[in-house]
Amino acid sequence: MLPSELLAASWQGARVYPRFLRKEQHLWAEAVLAVIRDHLRKTRGELQDALRALEGDSPDYRVVRGFAHLALAGADFSLALETVAPELLRQEAFRLAAEQGSYGEPQAEAVLVALAAKYSLEPAVIREALYADLPENHILSALPDFTTETLVDRYNLAQAQGLLYSALSMRITAHRNVPGEYRRLFLHLKFHGLMYAVEGNLEDGYQIYIDGPASLFKQTRKYGINMAVFLPALLHLSRWEMQAVLRKGDREGTYNLASGAPLRSHYAKPPEYDSLLERSFAERWAKLETPWILEREVEIVDLKGTVFVPDFALRHPDGRVVHVEIMGFWHPDYLRRKLDKVRRADMPNLILAVSDRLNVGQEDIREIPGPVLFFKGKLEPRRVLEVIENLAVVLENRG
Repeated sequence: MLPSELLAASWQGARVYPRFLRKEQHLWAEAVLAVIRDHLRKTRGELQDALRALEGDSPDYRVVRGFAHLALAGADFSLALETVAPELLRQEAFRLAAEQGSYGEPQAEAVLVALAAKYSLEPAVIREALYADLPENHILSALPDFTTETLVDRYNLAQAQGLLYSALSMRITAHRNVPGEYRRLFLHLKFHGLMYAVEGNLEDGYQIYIDGPASLFKQTRKYGINMAVFLPALLHLSRWEMQAVLRKGDREGTYNLASGAPLRSHYAKPPEYDSLLERSFAERWAKLETPWILEREVEIVDLKGTVFVPDFALRHPDGRVVHVEIMGFWHPDYLRRKLDKVRRADMPNLILAVSDRLNVGQEDIREIPGPVLFFKGKLEPRRVLEVIENLAVVLENRG
């Protein structure tokens, strides 16, 4: 991301907007990358001097600095001489100089010659290695993995993220046409330590309210930074809107983004399925002749502090909906948390499919509200269909 001094935003009344790059400013990305390429195997100090020269007196100097900041975050720097620690080399040099009892260029040259002989290096190499650990003397050893296009994308995203540094809260609307992405979204929310609540429904979209210390007690920049780091994960949703409340000093405003914004995520797109079991079940279901249509992760159940998102929904043309959750991964904590979520979700129309490999007994599935289907190897769609027909009778009797 970008430091605050390189961010650009405009306030229009109570609305705040990030300033994305103009088309003609994209050329600076290529110019910055060209300078960096030209300084491979040269020092950081030389590279920084060249980048400052590129800025010149251009009014776009902050754009140049922004591109450089982002690009160099992906570059590698190393010591000019890695066989000898500069700090140790300096200690030896100072000791030898002190033993001579006098100081000057001849004495310094004698110290360099002595050290060169000890380490089988040229005196000029020793001279450079003495302070090779200073940041400005680090050597650019690997170029950043950016093209002009990806660097422009990262810059625009960084501007969008930067406004969230001062965010108090955020509201996200996730629409129905987002197959298979909900679970990953909530994993990112949890990973970045963001507290949230969920409401809404499948037809109108789910509202995710992200709140926390920033709004409850006082403005906490760290929490806003967590929201900013989370933003690239949001971009993987197909249709979404975001509204954040910002506070800069005594000024408060709203910041809106939506899926039509000119932004691309640099986070790896999550896989369509979490496991081979899920993929196999979906592929087998597609070959089955049935009016039940399989959909991915379309239901969100708010469990107050976490959520439950079933793996699949099976939708019948007559309006009936049955959910399927597949448990095929074995780990004690996973089993405990998953079964606890299923109980708390309290979904009688949820089929819990459990692999025999998990060693789950009747005591473990006590108080599970819906049917439990044990399977060996792969989950067979026809067995699920049988459970659905029995489930329909059970639900009718309950009604």
